[in-house]
Amino acid sequence: MTYEYNPRGVCSRKMIFNIEDGVIKSLEVVGGCNGN
Repeated sequence: MTYEYNPRGVCSRKMIFNIEDGVIKSLEVVGGCNGN
């Protein structure tokens, strides 16, 4: 199942992750601070 999370107080704008059988299969972080 794919989830999207919009964090606050950090540089990244969105985190998209896929969980199957309780295991994180993929993670994508959108945005970020310069230098990261």
